[in-house]
Amino acid sequence: MSRYKQRSADVTRWPDSPEAREALQEWFAALAADPTAYLSGDFLDFRGADLGTIDLTDAYLVNSRLDGVRFEDANLGGANLGNAELADADLSFADLTKAELVGCVAPNVRLRGARLFATVLDDAVLTGADLSHAILNSAKLYRTDLRGANLEFASLRWATLGGATMPTVLTGAAMFGAEFEGAKGAVVGPVLVDEDRSRSLDGADLEAWLAERGAEHIQVLNLGASGS
Repeated sequence: MSRYKQRSADVTRWPDSPEAREALQEWFAALAADPTAYLSGDFLDFRGADLGTIDLTDAYLVNSRLDGVRFEDANLGGANLGNAELADADLSFADLTKAELVGCVAPNVRLRGARLFATVLDDAVLTGADLSHAILNSAKLYRTDLRGANLEFASLRWATLGGATMPTVLTGAAMFGAEFEGAKGAVVGPVLVDEDRSRSLDGADLEAWLAERGAEHIQVLNLGASGS
C-alpha cells in the first residue's frame, strides 16, 4: 500500500487562493471515479499550502506560484513544474522522478534527500538550494544556476551539468559518469568518481577530472571555504 495520500482530508493546509483550493478539491473529487486523474494547476497560486505526503503524480503546475509551499515526502513523479516559482519551498524527501522543472525559479528550495532520478532541471534557478543527500542520477541540469547550492553527499551519477556556475559544496557527492560541459565556478570536494564509490578526488586532481569531462574552468576550494 502506498504511503502517499490522495484524499482532501489528508491536506494539512489548503492554499490561500480560492482558485487553487477549488482546483485541488475538483481533483480529489475526480479521483473517486478515476484513480489516474491528475491535478491541473497551471498558472494557479498555491502559496500557503502544506501538501506533504500527497500523491501528486503527473500534476500540471506550469507557471504556478509555489513559493514556500510544503511538499515534504510528497509524490511529484512525472509532474510538470516548468517555470514554476518555488522560492523557499520544502520538497525534502519528495519523489520527483522524471519530473519537468525546466526554467523553474527556486532559490533556497529544500530538496534534501529528494529523489530526482532523470528529472529535467535545465535553465532552472537553484541558488542556495539544499540538495544534500538527494538522488540526481541521470538528471539534466544544463544551464542550471547552482551558485551556493549544497550537494553534499548527493548522487549525480550520469547527470548532465554545465553551461552555468557550479555549486559550492560537492563534498562526498557521487559523480561517476557525470558530464560538465561548460561548467565553471568554485566547488568544495572531495568527490567520489568511480562506480563503486571507493575513489575520491580533491584539489588539483579533482580540477583535472572535471576538466576532462567538459568543465570550462572550476576551482576546487579547501574545505570550509566559500564559493564564488
